[in-house]
Amino acid sequence: MVVRLLLLAAVASNACAESWCDAAPVPGFAALEPAGVEDEWFKVYSVAPRVFAISEPRQAEGVNSFLVIGSKRALLFDSGLGVARIGGVVRRLTALPVTVLNSHTHFDHVGGNAEFPDVRNLEDSYSHASARGEIAQSLVEYASKTLDEDKVCGKLPPGVTSREYTIPTWRIAAPIRDGERLDLGDRTLEIVRTPGHTPDSLCLIDRANGMLFTGDTYYSGEIYLWAPETSVTDYTASIDRLVQLADGLQMLLPAHGPPVSEPRRLLELQSALQSIQAGIAHFEPTMEGRRLFQFEHFSVLMEGPDS
Repeated sequence: MVVRLLLLAAVASNACAESWCDAAPVPGFAALEPAGVEDEWFKVYSVAPRVFAISEPRQAEGVNSFLVIGSKRALLFDSGLGVARIGGVVRRLTALPVTVLNSHTHFDHVGGNAEFPDVRNLEDSYSHASARGEIAQSLVEYASKTLDEDKVCGKLPPGVTSREYTIPTWRIAAPIRDGERLDLGDRTLEIVRTPGHTPDSLCLIDRANGMLFTGDTYYSGEIYLWAPETSVTDYTASIDRLVQLADGLQMLLPAHGPPVSEPRRLLELQSALQSIQAGIAHFEPTMEGRRLFQFEHFSVLMEGPDS
């Protein structure tokens, strides 16, 4: 839910760039294998057998949604901004029935939910409020800028004629719970609840293939821990929980920036949070009164001590 630091860093590295649209490509994408699906808004990558990252690189959030395909059904982990219809891309990748799960219910991860009949969220008041469109005013104001000219590279997707962005609503078809296993047919995904970024944040783990889909709980960029719905205490506990899984992982699949990352980043994030808590991590104050802690592979943006 941010204009990602990766994009800003890319601009800074290119003195001639007039905006992030003109900057050098974000490192980490060049090695990915295109999935052969052409689309004006989405870029689709094959990140593992029957696992696809559906990225929205032309909007500043840089959202990644993930489609995991089994032999009986498929699972879409997040549905993006909803600016362009993600369902058309999904149908080009699989004809199987699709279940949608959201890593959390911030607007940039639920935009395409209404395109699918089977959307499942945690039995959490925050999830239900988001589905009804009961959103904090600060988030409404933030989301309203989604289609501003400085947030979108090039023209809007076909059929989108207005730059007014409306946060979507959807119907929750069924609840899910921590530890629940979803059988896709020859592939099982397990829900790992990771509150902190939001109360309803979760990750998905594919233990057999060593994959952890992290949502906004980890990504290589500026991790936001300042929103009213954020709990740094819960977030720290969630990272501790994920670190316990790191030895069995081969890759992380984050919801922003490059869609593939290394499991050791979880240990680096755990160490970073410990240094912040101990008061030994350096930070830069922002104009909004927040604190920006910068580390080698990510940064952490928190509220100031007086907030």
